[in-house]
Amino acid sequence: MAGPYSGQGLFVVTGATGWFGRTALHELQQLLGPDSFFRRVRAFASRSRTIASTGFVDGVERRIPVAPLTELPELAAREPIEALLHTAFLTREYVERVGVEAYISVNRGITDLVCRSLEAAPAARTVLISSGAAAALDHVATLEEHLLADPYGVLKWEEERRLCEIADTLVLRAYAVSGRFMRDPEQFALGDFLLRALAGLPIEIKAPMPVIRGYGHAGDMVNLAFCWLWGASKAPNHPIAAVSHEVELQEMAKLISSLYRLPPIISKIDSSLKSNRYTAHPARYLDILGSLMIKPRSLEMQILETAHGLKRSTTSSS
Repeated sequence: MAGPYSGQGLFVVTGATGWFGRTALHELQQLLGPDSFFRRVRAFASRSRTIASTGFVDGVERRIPVAPLTELPELAAREPIEALLHTAFLTREYVERVGVEAYISVNRGITDLVCRSLEAAPAARTVLISSGAAAALDHVATLEEHLLADPYGVLKWEEERRLCEIADTLVLRAYAVSGRFMRDPEQFALGDFLLRALAGLPIEIKAPMPVIRGYGHAGDMVNLAFCWLWGASKAPNHPIAAVSHEVELQEMAKLISSLYRLPPIISKIDSSLKSNRYTAHPARYLDILGSLMIKPRSLEMQILETAHGLKRSTTSSS
């Protein structure tokens, strides 16, 4: 890990209560310890609150303050920001919850706040956790034509471009994600499989065709972010697809069923149908992790860590 103790500027995490934000704060707690963490780390989300610490090595739980994102530009103008990990964004499922126009407005507002903050902090290095959904827009001439059909992908692509124009920005495109701070697990194949596994139920695959997903562990991604933020290299010219393992969901279901000794999988997959793919080739990402001495979690470890997080979440909310 490149020197997390070097420099005196602040480390900012946006989307601090989300999956990647919680992962980043957890890893920073382990890296920095309480004194340095509370002195140097600033967490932002949609509103003011506190969250419980999860990663201090002394095992003592402390309350971490989270400020509203609207206060970030003021902080950037007042104090030196050394690094910014940007993970705040309304994900795809919010389109139906709030309506497409509000969805577009809120997400562009988030991007505007971060851009204004970076303009006030020209020395800050930035990592953006983006999405594989943006990759489909890489060669599209007119993005606005696709905005209503795919607001999430278009807005993510826009955000990538805007941040890269303002600051030295590393863009990590997440596809399918694993890790201990999964939110709304029933919305994800891995989460749904593990909820059933933890209940001792057979995994059910509802898709009629083969489904192939590219998985990356949230902890691996944020540790790559830290290495780059505290390093010296310039950001790559192109976004990095953060995929360490490509897997067909039936094979993942078999692995989980074996790990948890579940009844037979319920599935009616027709292998003659065209597969549903959301993935990218892992080679470039794995090469970058290797160059930074980061060993990616195995697929089995990704599954077990995700399950551990779901079990803790279920226990704490019951």
